[in-house]
Amino acid sequence: MGEGAKRVTTLIGENSADWSKRARGSTRPALSPSRAPSDLWTLQRDRWILWLAPALVAGSAGWLLAPTDPPAWSASVVFVLSVAAGWGLAAIPDAAPTGWQIRSRQLLAALCAVAAAVALGAIAAQVRIQGVAQSAFAASEEPRAVEGWVVANDRNDNGPRLRLLVRSIDGVNDPPRYVRMSVSEAGLLTPGRAARCFGVLRAPAGPMAPGAYDFARRAYFERLGATGFSFGRCRPADFSPPAVWFDRQRLRLAALRSDLSAEIQDIAPGRGGSIAAALISGDRSAVDRDTNEVLFNAGLGHLLSVSGVHMSIVGGLVFAALLWTFSLISPIALRFPVKKIAAVGALVAVGAYLIISGINVPALRSFIMAAVAFGAILLDRPAISMRGLALAAAIVVLLFPESVLDVSFQMSFAATMALVALFEMLSRAPNAPALPTPGPIIGVMQWGVRAVGAILLISVVAGLATDPFAMYHFQRFTIYSLPANLLAEPILSFLVAPAAVAAAVLAPFNLADAPLQVMASALDLIAAIGESFGARPEAVQAVPKPPDIAFVACVMALLTACLWRGALRWSGAPLLGISIALYVSAPQPVAAFDGDLHAIYVRDGGRWTLLSNSRRSNYARDRLGSMLGLSPFEIERLAPAESCTETFCRWQTPYRAIFLVRDSAALERSCVARAIVVAQTEAPSDFSSRCRLAGFISAASIAHLGGATISEGPLGPRIVRARSTEIHRPWTLQTTAAEED
Repeated sequence: MGEGAKRVTTLIGENSADWSKRARGSTRPALSPSRAPSDLWTLQRDRWILWLAPALVAGSAGWLLAPTDPPAWSASVVFVLSVAAGWGLAAIPDAAPTGWQIRSRQLLAALCAVAAAVALGAIAAQVRIQGVAQSAFAASEEPRAVEGWVVANDRNDNGPRLRLLVRSIDGVNDPPRYVRMSVSEAGLLTPGRAARCFGVLRAPAGPMAPGAYDFARRAYFERLGATGFSFGRCRPADFSPPAVWFDRQRLRLAALRSDLSAEIQDIAPGRGGSIAAALISGDRSAVDRDTNEVLFNAGLGHLLSVSGVHMSIVGGLVFAALLWTFSLISPIALRFPVKKIAAVGALVAVGAYLIISGINVPALRSFIMAAVAFGAILLDRPAISMRGLALAAAIVVLLFPESVLDVSFQMSFAATMALVALFEMLSRAPNAPALPTPGPIIGVMQWGVRAVGAILLISVVAGLATDPFAMYHFQRFTIYSLPANLLAEPILSFLVAPAAVAAAVLAPFNLADAPLQVMASALDLIAAIGESFGARPEAVQAVPKPPDIAFVACVMALLTACLWRGALRWSGAPLLGISIALYVSAPQPVAAFDGDLHAIYVRDGGRWTLLSNSRRSNYARDRLGSMLGLSPFEIERLAPAESCTETFCRWQTPYRAIFLVRDSAALERSCVARAIVVAQTEAPSDFSSRCRLAGFISAASIAHLGGATISEGPLGPRIVRARSTEIHRPWTLQTTAAEED
């Protein structure tokens, strides 16, 4: 053997398997605890930058959740100082730096970069708040005439709700950009048409209870200035289109989506056709309440909204089809980069899908993620990588910082991050020894087992990553989510998506009927799967809402496990343990009610009692009950409160009596020491002190601060209100102004 050959043998090693391991990076398992600290540090050298995306999210969330507007200059000053400090650390000369000096400087520079990213996220939120600001709407009980153009039909369980691009509101000089009117029947008022309504408008409502969904904040960023109801039906109007070009194009797109939805439902009527219309056009108004409920209870609710699942399926299908087609054409395959051409075609396809689906924030966020993946292919980078995911998250946060508080943003990025981390771990694992080539029958069986195993593993990992967010935002755990998704995902990937693409290709030739009918039939099958699982009484298990600090600790544990490499992943285990301990030890409420007193819950030991006074819907009852850890089946079985009248109710908890008084004549009956009184009537100013009450919630307090939860602690009862007097943000000031008016 020559000298050169010996050199090559020494470099590569005599064992080819050893060389393949070295080519991938390390010969030790990724989770080996035996690595030295220096090895662990080396493993993380390209992972530090990934923490900039969570830092951006933290900065935006911190700015949005602050009780008052922070000083306008604070985020900019922190950003400039952090960048300057990081730049200074990099520019410090050092003649002969040692290892610990280099690592200390790198750590300080990384901390400066994280601080700068936090400040940049806060700046993005600050700019966004100013960019969507509009005059607060002063509500009144007096009906008003409202003129505008229908942008969408936000239908709910109670009927149509027309979202109007406002032209004018009677008596309002500076009307909001959008309002939403509940109507008995939409009639001919489809999106794109001009309408004239007559009804009552109010500012968007805040959270119904402490920790509940804040609709006022979401409406602020959507520039939805008022909601209300119309007396009778809204009437078509004949005024001209809006003067702004962008508004005219949006109305044309809304009309196109409405016509497309109607055409799909004409071709494929029924439940499957309505779901197909929701997937293609983003119009969910035709999906009935029962279908919505069973799909969500089965863990299939994500199929009804245009999200990352649909963008990835459409983009991946178009990419694979174009790549396969161009690879079969020799003149093209030998002369042009067919993979990049397929990536461009897939990017155009998901862009067209984005436009057709309505360019809402979740769909736009999914498009950005797909664009980053296909852009990586164009730049000869891995399409599936943690850096690409971090870049997509950073772009979304900078464009739409308010989405960091949205559950769809959190769940989609958490699931994708966990799957990418799983992909990285599997790619770094040692290769299994090669086996003899099997025959066709054994080969098909092995492929089927691997495919089912991969789907099962992906579903389990994605479910574990998103369960904490579902528990925090929805207080629910779907028992049959895994089997339902295992059955539905292949149908969605191999029947629904190809049929949708075929319908899009054949639509210009008026040949889309057959693919749409196939798509609707497949969606009917998915709906039947959802009904089989979601209609069962045990399908949804409710859990109490976790404390904020427990949720943050759980998110940090997930980030640590996914973003670090090697044994450092296990540092998330203590954080997860802390999160679980905080959740288990958190005190649970003994009473809760919403701001309109539609539902009042009181707990006597382990048994809940419900007083419901809802005249229009059970939304307050169901939502408040789920926050307390009650499933829909348990809520339906709750016995009504005993010894309650229309004007007076009394409950006895292990700690004290709780009264609900609706009439001033019955007020004195609640004058019991250490009791808590919720009054819907006026009370003397000395009533609370004279009766030595533990808590008194007046009608004025309910109107101003909304609902409340009552819990018992070592120092006595703790009453937490839905709207704290310490919170003053643009969306809360608008609601407060409307109430005071």
